Amino acid sequence: MISGATDYDRTLPKEWRWVKLGEVMASTLGSVDPSKAHDEVFILYSVPAFDQREPEVRPGRKIGSTKQVVQAGDVLLSKMVPHIRRSWVVSEHSGSRIIASGEWIVFRSEIVWPDYLRHVLVSDDFHEEFMRTTSGVGGSLTRARPALVANISIPLPPLPEQKRIAAIVNEQMAAVERARKAAEDELAAINAMPAALLRRAFMGEL
Repeated sequence: MISGATDYDRTLPKEWRWVKLGEVMASTLGSVDPSKAHDEVFILYSVPAFDQREPEVRPGRKIGSTKQVVQAGDVLLSKMVPHIRRSWVVSEHSGSRIIASGEWIVFRSEIVWPDYLRHVLVSDDFHEEFMRTTSGVGGSLTRARPALVANISIPLPPLPEQKRIAAIVNEQMAAVERARKAAEDELAAINAMPAALLRRAFMGEL
């Protein structure tokens, strides 16, 4: 269970501890105005690109505003429209600067394994706490407030255990995705069956 700011008395497994997210937020992030690097190609982690799970690759002239400079291994959490769970680990990219929208809260720390933190940030327990940090009139104007997010505490095991947990969850999610893909393929085959049968009938094969 994710802990509130004063809820440190919950029992954790041996060698685990509660850590406030403020401890693992990136303390200093550079910024860049891509429009001043007109022809430079950037890797852009935007919120709209999240649904495609692929960052945008754009020249500076096509990027509208100042962005955060991020690096491989950073964990991103969207503060925009917070009821939609969006968390992303920045991948390795060679040859281009990596930037991110200001709508992301950026986490960077040697004490957390990126995939473990990403799974925590989309968990039910965390999301319940996260939604308490929001402000705005609703819809696309709703934002999570980083200063309040920083006070949310998460359970943090030793690094090897974080890696082990992340690997298990990744494999389970991959299995779910394989099952989803198989179900979609089966449904597509079922939907295509009447047309295929009609074609065979027209050709006198039935």
